[in-house]
Amino acid sequence: MSSEQLTGASLSRGATLSTKLKMLTRLHKVEAIRGVQDIFKTPISSLMTILVIAIALALPAGLQILLDNGKTLSKSWDGASRISLYLKTDLKPKSINDLASELRQLSSVQSIQVITQEQALADFKERSGFADALLELDSNPLPPVLIIQPKSTHTSPQASELMLAEFKAHPEVELAQLDLDWVRKLYALLQLAEKAATALGIALALAVLLIVGNTIRLSVQNRREEIEVVKLVGATDAFIRRPFLYTGFWYGLFAGICCWLILSISLLWLKEPVANLAGLYQSQYQIAGLSLQQSCKLIGISCLLGLMGSWLSVGRHIRQIEPR
Repeated sequence: MSSEQLTGASLSRGATLSTKLKMLTRLHKVEAIRGVQDIFKTPISSLMTILVIAIALALPAGLQILLDNGKTLSKSWDGASRISLYLKTDLKPKSINDLASELRQLSSVQSIQVITQEQALADFKERSGFADALLELDSNPLPPVLIIQPKSTHTSPQASELMLAEFKAHPEVELAQLDLDWVRKLYALLQLAEKAATALGIALALAVLLIVGNTIRLSVQNRREEIEVVKLVGATDAFIRRPFLYTGFWYGLFAGICCWLILSISLLWLKEPVANLAGLYQSQYQIAGLSLQQSCKLIGISCLLGLMGSWLSVGRHIRQIEPR
């Protein structure tokens, strides 16, 4: 322990409030600086500890970032939850337009595309390659179609099923179709990924607590004689605990910064391949990196885990050390 800490321990009783506040501020500054110095005294072992914590945090954080990108990408797929309404073939153009206008007023509908019988037949001729054979038909057998794109708030399987049932009730509709199985699989996969990210995050957060706790335990054992001395001059457990808490905080801070660097470099590395893949599907999608809020949250969680791991470890071990 430094001379300032020994003096603080001896004067912690009987001093005025103003003196205590000044001393406390000074000690916090000294102990914060010493916490950094202690880490740099053993650079290799400290770096290994920081990297292990950073990787443990990067795994669930990276999975969550990829999941967020997946959700964003799924929302950009126009056909993911489109509903096709096949209307009766004897409907007049005015009736079709009236129905489309009526459905556009619904709060769940984002847009509606009207495909007339003539447009459907022309498209079928172009895609099927049977244009000459279709000329022999006496009438157009294809129905008019309304392609409905729901709003993003109504693309879940439950909401899509309700919309499908509502559209089927219209007398002008012959058939309403939606690939509900595809939608269900998509949402089931996203829910599974969310639970996996949460479970992995909890497991690795506990691992971080154990890593920090073990590191602080070794530090306490290395300073056993110093702790016995300051206890002899009247230092409390809270006073002795403080420098170790700063050490845990610095471990968390440095690990959080390293984790942010790992994730940022990884996302930058994936950016070009993802853009090339999206280009093959005529998409301008770009993988999203860490926002400022996400970066601060990541580093804050890392600091909190460092403090918690240090607090849980140092309190128990300091109580076991008593002056001889």
